[in-house]
Amino acid sequence: MLKTINEGVSMKAINEGVSMKALYLAAALAAASAFGLSSASAAPVSGGAVAQSTSPIILAQYHGHSRGHSRYVAGHRYRSAPHGWHRYGRRPGDWRTRGCILAGPIWFCP
Repeated sequence: MLKTINEGVSMKAINEGVSMKALYLAAALAAASAFGLSSASAAPVSGGAVAQSTSPIILAQYHGHSRGHSRYVAGHRYRSAPHGWHRYGRRPGDWRTRGCILAGPIWFCP
């Protein structure tokens, strides 16, 4: 692209004080303006509100319930056990995968 721009410029213009930086700047501005005049745009298409009003789909935010996420971390000690958890006198063998916690000297698992 720069070769075609430089071919149109005579050597006399370059020698008269027009620097290469100025030529590159002019080429960059010409390229930017060419892309700005293209038909592709991020602006919304007119009549978009009409298409949304006739659409059978209703958009709404959904905050799904996060299941499996509790505030208890496996292996940590707590003052009391969560309601409904099972009590164990010794640490179960699969306590990490089950998410068991300690409440005093007693182990509790979901």
